[in-house]
Amino acid sequence: MFLDFVIGFLLMNSLPHFVLGLTKTRFLGLFGYKPIANIWYAVVQFVLAMVLFHINHGIETLLENGIVLGAACTGILFLIFGKAVLKFYRKKD
Repeated sequence: MFLDFVIGFLLMNSLPHFVLGLTKTRFLGLFGYKPIANIWYAVVQFVLAMVLFHINHGIETLLENGIVLGAACTGILFLIFGKAVLKFYRKKD
C-alpha cells in the first residue's frame, strides 16, 4: 500500500513540474529553478513511478489500473502535444 502511495505521488507530482517547465515558469524542482530542470525532474519522477509500478504489480497490469493508466496517459500526451498546445494558445490575434 505504501509503495502504491509513492507511485501515485510521483506520477501526480511529475505533471505540474512538466507543465511548468513547458510554460517556462520559474518553479523549484529537485534539479533547480530552470524550466529544463523541471522537465527533467518530471521525466525522472514519471520513469521512477513506472519502474516501481512494474516492480510492485507487473507492467502487464497497467491496463487494469485506471488511475495509474490515466495519470500515465496524461503525462505521455503532454510530452507529445504539450508544446504545440501552448503555442496554439499563446498566439496573438
